[in-house]
Amino acid sequence: MENPVAKHLMMQWEWMLNWVNGPLGSLSDEDLLNTITESGNSGIWILGHLVISDDDFSLYMGKGDFIYPGYREYFASGSVQRPVNDYPPVKELREAWINVCEKNRTIYLSLTDEELEQPHARINVEGEDFVKTKAEVAGVWQFHQVYHAGQLGVLLSKIRKQKSL
Repeated sequence: MENPVAKHLMMQWEWMLNWVNGPLGSLSDEDLLNTITESGNSGIWILGHLVISDDDFSLYMGKGDFIYPGYREYFASGSVQRPVNDYPPVKELREAWINVCEKNRTIYLSLTDEELEQPHARINVEGEDFVKTKAEVAGVWQFHQVYHAGQLGVLLSKIRKQKSL
């Protein structure tokens, strides 16, 4: 089997996409304006965060730049929650999600096992990176996205419960 590690990471990435896109596809644009809890993340923030997280994957893999650099101020880790009307429209974010996923599909298809063993492109030469190799980057990114898929699932459950009352 040629490049078994790369093929496995591609398969995991496709599973992650299914786990994210399942609840995301069941939530309307209006649903995504709700929060998980009173002070929790809104669906629109989660979607935007998924976009920027997957958008910067290409930087770490050394395979391109951001498509949506302007979204970082809204959705990067540590960004301040804003009123939902201050974010880009949900429709625009859904399209951005599709675009970064297509960009990353191309990246995953190009990866080799040899390349995955290499240090990622943004490695800290001081050695303080949480992850060191491109394979580790891919795995951590996938776990991160699945975490947020779970948040979307909680939001979907909350919305369905509210609609049934």
